[in-house]
Amino acid sequence: MSSQYKKISKYFTRAALILLLFFNNIFADNPKVKILIIDNPKNMDFWWIKNNNFGIDPSSTNNGFLWYKKNSTITYQLKTLVVDSSFNFNESFIKYNFSKDTYLRFGKYYRDYSTYFNDSISSGHILISNNAEAIPKVGFVSAYKIKKTNIIDFNFGISHGILDKNTSYTKRPMLHEKFIYMTIRSGSNSIFEIGFVHEAIWGGKTLDDGEYTGSSLKDFLKVFISADGPLIENTLHANALGNHLGIWDFSYQKRQSDRLLKIYYQHFFEDTSGLRFANKTDGLWGLELENYLTNTNILIEYLSTINQDLNNDYLRDGYYNHSTYNLGWSYKDYIIGNPFINNLAIVPTEVMHLGIEGKISNSNNSYKILSSRRINISDDIKLKIVLKRQLFDTVDYGIFLVSDGREKGLGFSLDWIINN
Repeated sequence: MSSQYKKISKYFTRAALILLLFFNNIFADNPKVKILIIDNPKNMDFWWIKNNNFGIDPSSTNNGFLWYKKNSTITYQLKTLVVDSSFNFNESFIKYNFSKDTYLRFGKYYRDYSTYFNDSISSGHILISNNAEAIPKVGFVSAYKIKKTNIIDFNFGISHGILDKNTSYTKRPMLHEKFIYMTIRSGSNSIFEIGFVHEAIWGGKTLDDGEYTGSSLKDFLKVFISADGPLIENTLHANALGNHLGIWDFSYQKRQSDRLLKIYYQHFFEDTSGLRFANKTDGLWGLELENYLTNTNILIEYLSTINQDLNNDYLRDGYYNHSTYNLGWSYKDYIIGNPFINNLAIVPTEVMHLGIEGKISNSNNSYKILSSRRINISDDIKLKIVLKRQLFDTVDYGIFLVSDGREKGLGFSLDWIINN
């Protein structure tokens, strides 16, 4: 065992025990407590180690700690990670339910929309995936049900977040997020959903501009409705204040016995041209089959960004890029959305992705396979295969293989549920 490993493990153990004792004393009502240890291969320059990994800069050994408690009205979650003796909080929040469909949540968390989405085996949600750390924010979510028909429901939410201060942003930019979804039920087994999600980076202070890019209530109202900011010299029209992006979110689910079919399309937009589908079929297309093979989920995705930047002043989309917020759609140097989309340059991309997870027969063995490849250029298959075995009722240990073509690496993991 290396001295670095000993140092990290010692630090992690102390921190985990302190947190465990602290929270168990305050909320001593049988919470869930889980510890995760990952031993990565020596070469960590693999796609599925660096990406969709919760914004973790991979080291030889990563240690995680999860504390979770829920009652009828309040949910508490604390998720931490120790990397190279650095103690970080990731998805940690308090959620208060006013009713079944209405709640307030604050802390660090990912998203309250696209509830159909399977982050575990996806290439990554096109707006907010598990690629970066969870963003600090406070959000309110509610629903409206049309009682006369009992067929159509509306779900909606709004949140306010804040991004990081770094070499480009001398004062933290803010994040505005809102969404509304209409759910249509056909019988008891079919659901069609259409959603509109709007995200915007605004405010803060950038190093290049040397001025605040808008942080008043008036500016917020402009951001809320995507109103224009000041006209920039040598441009034909004023752009919206802040960096705006979003999706039209379509999904269909059909259940037959224990089988579930999901079909979805996340259509990306950055301005009114994308809102009008002038960027054609760009976005993330997905098909998921649950239990069509026993105890197995199969997910196939197609990602396209080939219709951005169409050489017209009103169609110059750079999906995750922005001239003022020059780090684009990113948080702490990690892309917030799908990691195959470049946040620093316009790079038209097409990707095919396959994700599979399930149990091996009726045993305690499980597996997960992630396989992705760009298809508009010559590219190697980015592969990760995970095999796990449950030991007793509280411990899972696993082995994983990662490959980016000829290069291969082997790693190990251990999940220990202290209390469940």
